[in-house]
Amino acid sequence: MLTGIVVQLIHMPEVSAYFADRNEKNNVLQVGDNTSTIEEKFDPPDTVTPDTTYNKTVSVRNQTDTPCYVRVFVEKDQSEIPLSIAFDTKHWTEKQADGYYYYRTVLEGKKKTEPLFTSVTTGKTEETFRILIYEETVQAQGFQTPEEAFASIRGEQESGV
Repeated sequence: MLTGIVVQLIHMPEVSAYFADRNEKNNVLQVGDNTSTIEEKFDPPDTVTPDTTYNKTVSVRNQTDTPCYVRVFVEKDQSEIPLSIAFDTKHWTEKQADGYYYYRTVLEGKKKTEPLFTSVTTGKTEETFRILIYEETVQAQGFQTPEEAFASIRGEQESGV
């Protein structure tokens, strides 16, 4: 009888291995897609008239379902031309040290920002000019502020932008 117990103890690892279980799960992770476009309403005049206000509305549309943060760079092509743009500082930050205006809230999927500006006023000039507009978006998930989100894609910590 003692021999039978010893034999059972010797074969116990085989028995426990027989009852072992293994489970594997494959996790599919999908990166959110964010695509955005500049939406502009502007009828360019044939000629520039001094001291005139022109309606020009600039917004950004999120084309996807992924919530994102938005920033926009705005610059005139000739710095010496007198030009005034009244930027919306309620929904957007003032121009930051990096040259961008940041939308203050998350832009939900398929939505459009409030306009960054709605008009441009010329000074004492009749020269033709261009306003250059460039926009960027980054997924909002995992970030508390637009500055934090954009700093992350540069590999930086939020710098108080």
